[in-house]
Amino acid sequence: MSNEELERESVDALRSAFERFFKENYSRLYYYALRYIPDTEICKDLVSDSFHFMWERIETFRTDTALTYMYTHVQHLCIDYIRRSEMKEANVPSYLSMLKEWNATDWQESEERIQTIMRLIEKMPSVTREVMEQCYLYKKKYREVAALTGLSESGVRKHIMKGLDIIRSYFSVKYKKGSN
Repeated sequence: MSNEELERESVDALRSAFERFFKENYSRLYYYALRYIPDTEICKDLVSDSFHFMWERIETFRTDTALTYMYTHVQHLCIDYIRRSEMKEANVPSYLSMLKEWNATDWQESEERIQTIMRLIEKMPSVTREVMEQCYLYKKKYREVAALTGLSESGVRKHIMKGLDIIRSYFSVKYKKGSN
């Protein structure tokens, strides 16, 4: 047998051993994760992530240490998940207070700015207006806009810069005058 055939046979044997290990231990590890996290879907995901992690390192798979390793790995994933969840929960009051601060006046000012920008875009030269609309309203990439308009990608960039300069200069003049 050649080295390549021996190597392929070795990898096939590892894969077979891993498949057996997976079938024999998935539920055991799933119930272990449930001891930490009472959400069945989260536990399934964490156990699957752990098996996936091991699968990516199949060449180091050893049946004699795999179960201990997996218990430890699943436990760490559960603890990380709990920590992230606690951080999210701890930040909820901050998020709520920020939302309360974002009152109707702030929302109205933001809407007015957007409408002003839209009016400025409407007054731009036709090619610049087309480029700005395609890039910012329709979220197209420069390459797509270039193909659509017949411009080069650098031409699209130049029109974007021209449009942004118009918008910036309007707002810098407006705010320098002191009117909001």
